Amino acid sequence: MAIFQYEVFLTVVERGSFTKAGEKLGLSQSGVSHNISTLETELGIVLLRRNRNGISLTDAGERVLPYVRQLVHHAKLLEQEAALIQGIEVGSIKIGTFPSFSSKFLPGLIRNFINKYPGIQIELFEGGYDDIQDWIASGMVDIGFLTLPAREFDTIQLLKDKLFVLVPENHPLNTMKLVQVKSIHNETFIMPKAGCDVLLKRLFRENNVLPNVIFEIVDNNTIISMVQEGLGITILPEMVLPKYIPYAKVIPIDTDLYREIGIAIKSFKQSSPSIREFMEIVKEHFN
Repeated sequence: MAIFQYEVFLTVVERGSFTKAGEKLGLSQSGVSHNISTLETELGIVLLRRNRNGISLTDAGERVLPYVRQLVHHAKLLEQEAALIQGIEVGSIKIGTFPSFSSKFLPGLIRNFINKYPGIQIELFEGGYDDIQDWIASGMVDIGFLTLPAREFDTIQLLKDKLFVLVPENHPLNTMKLVQVKSIHNETFIMPKAGCDVLLKRLFRENNVLPNVIFEIVDNNTIISMVQEGLGITILPEMVLPKYIPYAKVIPIDTDLYREIGIAIKSFKQSSPSIREFMEIVKEHFN
């Protein structure tokens, strides 16, 4: 069996359809189907279930998927190590990241990396913190940017992202230069999700503060718009706050509140040469 057939299988699972997998791999839909059928025949099991909504894994497919990921991963390690011995940098990196980090830091990191290693391909997967952790654990991505701690992985802390209070322009707190945590008690509050809520709930609990949470929202732009409309106040990381926000004011809070952002990987020791090189560029940038 060719390793390529395993790669086709993984791509179909990740993309959710034969057509999208074919677009990524440069194959026709029938070419993708032929590779999957050949793989299923060789293994003697049915891996995928075809239906109107696309494809889904069979029970057998679910069971073999982790082993297929490992097989493809180690095949790529072998390829990259051999290329490194010859002095040729080749390979690929799959990166998991969340939107605010993607927009602020990732373009520069990728530019620096591809200028130095143009032969290495980069593929991005964007989602929430939980998504990224699942992608790293399953092997769907090689490396991920997320909030720390993430104790099940090898990690490196990159930066601390301070949190600020955001209030409407006509709010009583608007005149404050520093917002005390206690003053948020009973305030109409819009709770950010996707990780920050854990920090904020702990902060409120430790200070015996109980805001009136009217919405819990994932999208930061939606939260900012709601504050601008006077629907409530919120607390957001500096990274997601625009430099200028009409009809609202950004105010520091009277406590050292921040989220730690780092890079995470299953194992530093088992990482490929291309991933090690990418991590070096990331560390150089933040140092």
